Amino acid sequence: MMERGECPPLVVVFDPEEGFTVEADKHIRDLTLITEYAGDVDYLKNRENDDGDSTMTLLSAVTVIWCSDWRKKQNLRCVRFNVNGESRVLLIANLDITKGERLYYDYNGYENEYPTGHFV
Repeated sequence: MMERGECPPLVVVFDPEEGFTVEADKHIRDLTLITEYAGDVDYLKNRENDDGDSTMTLLSAVTVIWCSDWRKKQNLRCVRFNVNGESRVLLIANLDITKGERLYYDYNGYENEYPTGHFV
């Protein structure tokens, strides 16, 4: 499937410190579609009283300052699109990714609303 372009070149690898991770199985070019997010997509204002604990900010008008080590590791970006009136979220490579490199993206969308400080 990978050779036919039907899926990105990814492999799941267990790391004793980070747990299950995803790595590039071969070179991935910048702007390559990695996957589509399959969960619910909604506006934060509609979820303010939601008891869910897995909210992920996908778009923010706040200016981003790339300064921490975590942000330097990020090689994927969440991008939201409107498709026939429905929000769709894609994870897209935001730079070239070499074979063996782990894939990282930010659940918080730069706002730190989701507690990821305990993530490795």
